[in-house]
Amino acid sequence: MEGFDSPEVATAFEKMTNFLPFKLLYRKVLSQLNVFNLKNSFVDVGCGSGNLIVQVAKKYPNLDLIGVDLSSEILELAKKKAVENNVNEKIVFKIGSVENLPFPDKSVEFIITTLSLHHWEDPKQAFEEIFRVLKDGGVLLIFDFRRDARNFFYGLLKFATKVVVPKALKKINEPLGSLKAGYVFSEISQIISQTSFSNVDIKPYLAWMFIKLEK
Repeated sequence: MEGFDSPEVATAFEKMTNFLPFKLLYRKVLSQLNVFNLKNSFVDVGCGSGNLIVQVAKKYPNLDLIGVDLSSEILELAKKKAVENNVNEKIVFKIGSVENLPFPDKSVEFIITTLSLHHWEDPKQAFEEIFRVLKDGGVLLIFDFRRDARNFFYGLLKFATKVVVPKALKKINEPLGSLKAGYVFSEISQIISQTSFSNVDIKPYLAWMFIKLEK
């Protein structure tokens, strides 16, 4: 994510995740995990400041959890959050990108990514890289903004970008910029159709979409 590796932006991003829409999203994500038989390896790609993976560690204490992010500054915040929640021994954090994941072939059972898809520079390559590291039968779960979000949510993020969020995020037009960069159903469907994934389920919601891909 361009510009997210500065201390100011990393700290500002962490504050933004306490904004109500983001809390609701993470709560929704956690509830969606109930339908999966999570057993061993669980990787959060683009884990950010650890909001999701820390909650997963508390809910599923027996999982092997790995958080991956490009930003070293963001990962420091994630490590701190893990310590504060007494789950630091349950999570390994690694620097890496979705186009070049630090895992061997067919080594991961479950990968999740939230609010990062619209930042992927080469989505086709990213999907193929995830396909490479997933075990047969493995699952990729994506939660991201959709550009055609309902008007009230668009207005909410526009207000937040101008008034609520820290100055460091206003300078890079976040979080509204992320909403505008999000895909719509037809766009992401076309991209995925050109990858190795064939078992695809995409569900649109008010302001985001849930995408489940199985290998």
